[in-house]
Amino acid sequence: MKILYNLFVDGIPKAQPRPRMTARGHAYNPGSADTWKDAVISTFLPCHRSTIAEPVSLRVKFFLPSPKKEKQEGDGIPHAKKPDLDNLLKALMDAMTEARIWKDDALVFETQASKWESGRRIGAQITVGTRF
Repeated sequence: MKILYNLFVDGIPKAQPRPRMTARGHAYNPGSADTWKDAVISTFLPCHRSTIAEPVSLRVKFFLPSPKKEKQEGDGIPHAKKPDLDNLLKALMDAMTEARIWKDDALVFETQASKWESGRRIGAQITVGTRF
């Protein structure tokens, strides 16, 4: 296994929203995940090497804010509410494609992802490797 990136992105992870339609029939993407995608891009760019063109594995642990009443309990509680894990991954992988970390997110041949409530650090631990 060769680890290519192992980074923590600070910020509240946001899911990729569904495309919307205007009253006149024009499709657009709501910008609700843009701040999160910008955080991903700005974390990866300083350590960006060359664009990955080989199959990669992706491991992600998303840490989402705990409800106020549970903040004292710390980390380690599975987050079993919205946002959906697949939509969190979609926003993350789209941002990594935009940052040119890889040529296309189709190069990701396996993923391991989870989402947790956290009273401490909010964001995502991201590991990209050639094989895990």
